Amino acid sequence: MLTLFQFAPAFNVPNISPYCLKVETYLRMAGLEYRVKTLADPRKAPRGKLPFIKLEGQVITDSALILRALCARGSDLDGHLDAGGRARALIIARLCDEHLAVLTVYFRWIDDEGWEQIRPAFFAKLPAPLRLIVPGIIRRKLHQGYMAQGIGRHERDDLLSFAREDLQALNELLGTAAFFGGAQPCSADASAYGVLANLILSSLETPLNRMAREYPLLVAYCERMRGQFWS
Repeated sequence: MLTLFQFAPAFNVPNISPYCLKVETYLRMAGLEYRVKTLADPRKAPRGKLPFIKLEGQVITDSALILRALCARGSDLDGHLDAGGRARALIIARLCDEHLAVLTVYFRWIDDEGWEQIRPAFFAKLPAPLRLIVPGIIRRKLHQGYMAQGIGRHERDDLLSFAREDLQALNELLGTAAFFGGAQPCSADASAYGVLANLILSSLETPLNRMAREYPLLVAYCERMRGQFWS
């Protein structure tokens, strides 16, 4: 049986990682059997990142590669789409995975309001000496990564403007359709739900979470996805 390695549920969502939630949502949409093993420390994972899966004795890392492998084994959620629809699904997934999810993590771990909620949730159980040292080390490492990537060099208001553009684009692309795949979900819905549920349904309070909840169509979409695949 396929085994999914990921973080534990937190903050009222099945997974605090948009990428872990993306993979598990895909598995549910595809109707695949799987089991979950939780890891608290991603450094113990291959390549030091979650999620990853074990499938037929093979370890597959990175959410995009996992979905590609599942599709190659017959779980293609985009079969109802034409070439243009598949291209559109890829663009939506890239927007969610490579930009909006990155901003989501930034406003949790780097921005002070999110950090004040993340820190106790992740590190409160550490022994006293480590509890004082480890959180700062991890936060600094993440910030260095964001500086190298470029997002960390922007002002806070500019990052929120970028996020607003992403959310508005997703709102327009969804429109009145039930899913980003139209009447039935496609692979892009896994990426979209992975990040949007972490913004709209999560109990975390950040400027980006509050912004996402301003879009009724996206809120209804999250409720619809949760009701169909997570109830």
